[in-house]
Amino acid sequence: MNLSIIPTVKSVVSDGNEVSFFDYSPAMSLQAHCRTEDILADFAFELKGKKLIKAEIDESLGKDEYSVSVSENEIVIKGAADAAIHYGFCTLIQLAALNDGAIPTGVINDKPDMSFRAVSDDISRGQISTVDGFKSIIRRISYFKYNVYMPYIEDTFRFAFCPDFGKYSDPVPASEWTEICEYALGFGVSVRPIINLLGHWDKNSKLFDFREMMLMDGDKVTNALDVTKKEVRKFVCKMLDEIVAAFGPGVIHAGGDEVSEMKKVFGKEKATELYVEYFNWLSAELKKRGCTLMMYGDMFLQPYGDYGFDFDAVYGLDSDIDLIAWDYAPREEYSSEKFKDSKHRFGISPASWAWNRFIPQFEVSFINSKNFVRQTRGTCDMFVLSSWNDGGACLREEMMPGIAAGGQFAWTYDDTLTFDDLCRSFHKIYYGYDDEMNEAFKTLYAYDKVFEVKDIHEYAGMGGVLFSEFWKDARKPTSEKYDLAEKCSELLSDLGEAEELLKENKPKRFKNTYDAFMFDVRRLMWTLMRICVIPSVAFESREEAKSIVDDLIALSEEFELIKKENRRLWMRTNRQSEWNYLESKYIDTEQSLYSLIRYCKFGKNLGVEKYM
Repeated sequence: MNLSIIPTVKSVVSDGNEVSFFDYSPAMSLQAHCRTEDILADFAFELKGKKLIKAEIDESLGKDEYSVSVSENEIVIKGAADAAIHYGFCTLIQLAALNDGAIPTGVINDKPDMSFRAVSDDISRGQISTVDGFKSIIRRISYFKYNVYMPYIEDTFRFAFCPDFGKYSDPVPASEWTEICEYALGFGVSVRPIINLLGHWDKNSKLFDFREMMLMDGDKVTNALDVTKKEVRKFVCKMLDEIVAAFGPGVIHAGGDEVSEMKKVFGKEKATELYVEYFNWLSAELKKRGCTLMMYGDMFLQPYGDYGFDFDAVYGLDSDIDLIAWDYAPREEYSSEKFKDSKHRFGISPASWAWNRFIPQFEVSFINSKNFVRQTRGTCDMFVLSSWNDGGACLREEMMPGIAAGGQFAWTYDDTLTFDDLCRSFHKIYYGYDDEMNEAFKTLYAYDKVFEVKDIHEYAGMGGVLFSEFWKDARKPTSEKYDLAEKCSELLSDLGEAEELLKENKPKRFKNTYDAFMFDVRRLMWTLMRICVIPSVAFESREEAKSIVDDLIALSEEFELIKKENRRLWMRTNRQSEWNYLESKYIDTEQSLYSLIRYCKFGKNLGVEKYM
């Protein structure tokens, strides 16, 4: 009997026997506390047995704590609230998924080590989900026992008081957010926004109507608000009114990260003073509206470089403000420990590692989450798994493996779990794949290992090098880093077998994630072929240039099909949003391929950069 669900349960006391989960069906008492129909549909399970799965409210249990008693006659799930009942049912679902329907008889007792277990989802630099898409994400993170979903909003909330806010970004109206929030409660999830109220106004700062509100660096418009202006604070108050009305009372994350512009414009001392005063003001405004403030703490504790303030400035912040320490590196030690002495409640934020690359860097995400939690165990109670979409070209579905890793360590401090163990469990639970498929996935996850980069930090960013080659103007030389041309030929051979195995074996469930993963395998393979076909040096002769024309035509035809597939997958779960921007990138690259074909047919110059 395999008990390695995600996250790992605290206690299973079994008599050694097992029963079939499919001999049971949800009783009315369970359906009153748990959305069983939606969960079973996601896992492609049918429960029509005569034995019952019952639910009992037991207020003696702690928040999110649950127990499951399995006997040959019935199953009873106990919890103090609906969320705990949901977790108990998800545990049964995962056990059945791992063991082809079998579950152990006995008693399971479980509770989380952290009370705030969140996923942040970047809807501002790429895809914005449809309402059904948001609901699907919320269901799936709940299966890994997250209890908070945090959409990251820069310009993707439709404010009634300011119709121009995000007018080119297809923002989500308040009515849809309210619907999403209500739906999420049925899965034990609270939807709490991250809305950046200082920096990262990258897109709105480029709109004429917002110029007067932006901080100026000489005659240059920055991406940060000028908080010295009264009209800016009045504007922010109106934003808060609508945000709180849509999402309800609770914690509001106000961003506050990477605002290097303030330090540059005002100087370190004045910028520090303004920054602290502004967030104290925000905290007070949120309290008036029945909310509390959360913010990133990197301006006090920079995970890289020196773009912020001295750490001591944190002591000037309202002690009711929650601080989130983010650090996405796979380190052994993290500096977030300093926050425990600041009298602030603080949390940690590792990452899903699914941005600016083909295929998420699952292993680095695993190490990042595992080590971050291990170091802070017992000193913080909040976990936010960050899933960014820098570049806007990575399908959101691919963040799911990193979400599984984060869910594991946010629920349980157990740091003995290996990456191999988590892979096996995830692929069986999520897709229904047995162990023989595990190696195929791992081969594809670890595609960048062929470049033999020893330093794990450099290795973590290796995928970005290949990702940039996909979009590069085809007439420009290939990067000389890592001997790409030589290594790509070897990598194509290694990946081909794994790709074919996965193509031949479709998953039992969550096909959208599988399709997104296989799409990025396709983009990766195309990039490797492009690097193999197009020399990074000048052609030695016109005959050599003409010799690759047929290969270039094949590449361009495949590229057009990739663009169409990207659009299909995008529109399946997302609004139009940023698709036009991404499509334009495809067209630019595609046109450079056609230009290269003409150059190889008719060019006379034969330079390194292959322009007519």
